[in-house]
Amino acid sequence: MSDREFRNLKSNACTRVGRPQTKVELPEPAEFPEWFLHGIRVYQKKGAEFDLSNRGIVKITWPGKPAILRTVADFEREYTEYKAKFSTICEMPFEENAGVLA
Repeated sequence: MSDREFRNLKSNACTRVGRPQTKVELPEPAEFPEWFLHGIRVYQKKGAEFDLSNRGIVKITWPGKPAILRTVADFEREYTEYKAKFSTICEMPFEENAGVLA
């Protein structure tokens, strides 16, 4: 599920007026290797080039821009944030959702 699809799903669930406690069940997050390779493929299609060194450093080069160096630890932190999205469930009490409380 892309970030855009996630935001749309969460937004729609949180804006349903007059419905008691809206909960959104999300699919299981991808494992790190799958998530990492998917991200590389997406950005390669957009023109980025990746060079994976054996020391845990990833060089990312965009056409016409200076190269960016990131460590695998950077990607692991980003992955932790990605996984945190899946534990987020929109819960809103009925009274607040219906506009009863200000």
